[in-house]
Amino acid sequence: MLKKMIFCFTCLSILGCQGLRLPTSKGTGILNLSSPGCSDKPTVSLNAKNVEKLTFNQGRISKSNQVSVEQHVGYTFAAIAGDKLSYSTDSDVCVWVFTPDTELVKGKDLPKSGQYTIQVGAPQGVKNFNLEVGLGDLQTNITPTPESTPTINLDSKENNSQPEHDISQEDAVELVKQWYAAKPQIFAPPFDTNLVDQLATGKMHNFTTKADGPVEWLRQNGAYYEYISSEIKRVVNFSNSGNRPYIRVRVREERYLHSGYGIDRAKSGKFTRNLTYFFEKENTRWKISEVYPAWQ
Repeated sequence: MLKKMIFCFTCLSILGCQGLRLPTSKGTGILNLSSPGCSDKPTVSLNAKNVEKLTFNQGRISKSNQVSVEQHVGYTFAAIAGDKLSYSTDSDVCVWVFTPDTELVKGKDLPKSGQYTIQVGAPQGVKNFNLEVGLGDLQTNITPTPESTPTINLDSKENNSQPEHDISQEDAVELVKQWYAAKPQIFAPPFDTNLVDQLATGKMHNFTTKADGPVEWLRQNGAYYEYISSEIKRVVNFSNSGNRPYIRVRVREERYLHSGYGIDRAKSGKFTRNLTYFFEKENTRWKISEVYPAWQ
């Protein structure tokens, strides 16, 4: 198995790719083909012992390490076609991202389902780096949207050895369905926040109903969302153990943001995203506490 893995990463370096360069000031990684110092393809083969597997179902991840011209590190992660890879760094390093069949990823959109590889190296000398990476946008838009909740930071001690909660996958799916069924009454007249009280708690409830939250923003700006359809296409992952249970689902939704200026095309249309919903029990009832990433 180890020999097979080393052979796989050697193939990555032989095939090569365009160079992805991260700016020295912190920000989302962007494609820059003319970045000085970074080759068009890695010249170093990844060693299996320097490759770490990442799991994004618990939000974004921060990684720190050291690389050089001679020694690179790698990260692998599973993704579904249509996911978006976002990362930021304050370090001067070179980054290459490969699809499951060793093709270059150009930009944020991940075109295929399977296991992706991130390879990090130094343009020269030895570099220490801090890399923050996740599926979905690392920063949310300023204009409130129906599910723009604060950034999620989960307790690192969460693990499957803790007792299971009394919420099943079917319960979790039903709760998410109820939320989507209620959105036309929450984010459009009559802007019924009583439905938020029934379905949400914690950060999601506070953000949605606060004085400068999305409901009030819509009301004050004479705007509203029109929902044409919504559908949970499939369950990607579910866990009812740890500090907080969650479900990750692939959702397709068609919605339109209306205002006095007409339809906001940037916030309107058909969207398909993977969203992770977290749950907390309020008294004896399970409710949605957070969603990640924020729906853009």
